[in-house]
Amino acid sequence: MNVEKLLKRSRRGKIKGRLPYILLGICAAAVIISAVGLVRELYIARQGQSYYNSLTNEIETRPRRPAHSKPPATSTPASPESSAPMPGTSTEPGETPGEEPVIDEPLWEPYLDFEALAERFPGVVAWIQLEGTKLDYPVMQWTDNYHFLGHLPDGTRQRSGSVFLDYRNSADFSDVNTLIYGHESRTGDMFGILKSYRKQSFYEENPVIYIYTPERDFELVLVAGYLVDSGVETPPLSFRDDAAFDAHIASIKQRSLFQSDVWASTSAGDRIVSLCTCAYDYPNARLVIVGKLVEF
Repeated sequence: MNVEKLLKRSRRGKIKGRLPYILLGICAAAVIISAVGLVRELYIARQGQSYYNSLTNEIETRPRRPAHSKPPATSTPASPESSAPMPGTSTEPGETPGEEPVIDEPLWEPYLDFEALAERFPGVVAWIQLEGTKLDYPVMQWTDNYHFLGHLPDGTRQRSGSVFLDYRNSADFSDVNTLIYGHESRTGDMFGILKSYRKQSFYEENPVIYIYTPERDFELVLVAGYLVDSGVETPPLSFRDDAAFDAHIASIKQRSLFQSDVWASTSAGDRIVSLCTCAYDYPNARLVIVGKLVEF
């Protein structure tokens, strides 16, 4: 018995002596695994960044129409009653009395050639851009909300994924609330820039995001940015009436990470867009940046 006790004590002593080294080895392994995961994540992000950088460099754009400008009015011939000059007015040589001068303005064209884009990227419905940042991407749509989580616009499987419209939304942004999703990247790609709206100063410098579609161009005038637990709450696609819509806006403005007075100038019938990405404040956290859709 004494011999057995001595052997057990000896083994325990050896184990205790090795325990710090074992714990150190476990910690070292954990650090290595974390570092490998981070390097892999950054490598994947850089692959996506390289893809999108080359993409935006290849895409041809047209001059953007100034915000809130309207297409030129079509001039109509003057009626016989209005053809005579008003008393006291003069007519320049070469002008016909009563005719309005025709302003030669170019007709509106889409900012991007969406026909050419659609040939390369089946499923493209829009383009989203925040000037001066990396947020400059095609907006895709599929028959579900999973495909473009792990596929590039050309269909290549890649973890960076794409920016994409909720499959339940209309592609022309005619819904009361249109949801757009994108990954949150540590390198600031995709929707990674949206976390900057946690700062009031960034919002004040960047209060508008542009959205281009084949039919029209939009300003997304930002209203609020808030956190949501995706396991409990998701941004609604529709509202039962105007009162429910106003209540939703009041709620998210109260929770907003930045302060905006945009909603003071809104009325029933306005449409919003909710940009959704991951957040890491708590499990299932999502960051949602909401803007009022304004055609220009």
